[in-house]
Amino acid sequence: MELNQITIMQIYHFTCRSCGYESKQPLGSSDLDEILTDVNADFAEYRLFICKIESKFVRADIHNEDFKGKCPSDGSKLIEIEVEEEISPIRCPRCNQDLATEASVPLRIAIVRHN
Repeated sequence: MELNQITIMQIYHFTCRSCGYESKQPLGSSDLDEILTDVNADFAEYRLFICKIESKFVRADIHNEDFKGKCPSDGSKLIEIEVEEEISPIRCPRCNQDLATEASVPLRIAIVRHN
């Protein structure tokens, strides 16, 4: 058994009190001590995007070679949403009202490979 990577993730829970939209999104990246290099192909960084066509949030690993900035459902261009407490509230993808946002304590997830 080999420990391959430690991932730090937070679960963001978005709720719209206006229209009832609700979404839980695991966002984050590989261990903060780790950096993206040519030899580190396992590095992942999940960010939040909005698909305007489908009025929903989409989570994507921006370092995945298959990620092209397009919605996987309809192929439209995704718009990145900055998920930080210092900025103004995140808006609902359906009705554009402010969302209530809750973030979990950072989770450390060990990815183990069995040989």
